[in-house]
Amino acid sequence: MLADSTEIIVADEKGRPSAIGIEKAISIVRNRAHLEARARQLLLPLDVPEGEWRLVGIDFGIEAQCHNCEFLMCFALQATTAELCATNPYVEIGFALPWRSGANPMFVLTIQTAIALTG
Repeated sequence: MLADSTEIIVADEKGRPSAIGIEKAISIVRNRAHLEARARQLLLPLDVPEGEWRLVGIDFGIEAQCHNCEFLMCFALQATTAELCATNPYVEIGFALPWRSGANPMFVLTIQTAIALTG
């Protein structure tokens, strides 16, 4: 859990967090501002009621693997006058690496899951 309550999920390896998963998570969290801004660009066209998208999780675990992604950024819509709850609209943005590159990976971003959005 990060200081802003963003949950970090890392794959399990023999009952412990995966060493590779932890390494990935550290790298992504260090570059979070840039990557989160890219993810938020995909949220702009979604027709949602008044509120703000809040990053609630970064998933490097099984869910990300099921979507063939390196990781997922998970956002929940928080109304300006309410707290987050399980029924809030929710979107997962997948970051995939379709090809391996050098030191600067080029992620392809897609919306993987969208729950409770009306439009």
